[in-house]
Amino acid sequence: MTDQFRTLIARALPSPERVQESLRQLSPLELQAAADFFSVTLPEFDVAVALPGAQGLAQAAAELRGAFLVTAGRTAAGRWELFAPDLAGITRELGAGRRPARAALFTPQLKSGLKELEVLLTVARPGWLVPALAAGVARTDALGRARLELQGVRVVTPVMLADTPTGLVFERRYPHSA
Repeated sequence: MTDQFRTLIARALPSPERVQESLRQLSPLELQAAADFFSVTLPEFDVAVALPGAQGLAQAAAELRGAFLVTAGRTAAGRWELFAPDLAGITRELGAGRRPARAALFTPQLKSGLKELEVLLTVARPGWLVPALAAGVARTDALGRARLELQGVRVVTPVMLADTPTGLVFERRYPHSA
């Protein structure tokens, strides 16, 4: 399911810059492969929240799950806000349920996790819960995964990368990586 996506990342290794560029230029086939992976592995969610650079991935996964799509972006004042053509309508519809709405955050690459934590707080304002974060690539040399999991957020990724003296490589210490 993730072979096309992993192949794309493998071609970009060991350069962090090339990995970042590859994540920006996903083909429809690579995007669909990652979205299929997330559709199968993510817990149930009502709304996909796309951080910058993850709009295509979040949209593809939201379509597979029949979920709403919302984007997160910084305002001129530097605060994170949620945006959608009908955000008020989405918030109203999700608030009408018997249970709190569940949101899945989507990020192209999880490193420190600080921006993802800021967006997590923004998503909590309308009362949405965040059971999981979908990362195209997670870096095991940074604290992002630990920071989010300490908040009760499950991190799901098809590719984990480790930083070595020769550059980035596929993580080999975690057998549960895709």
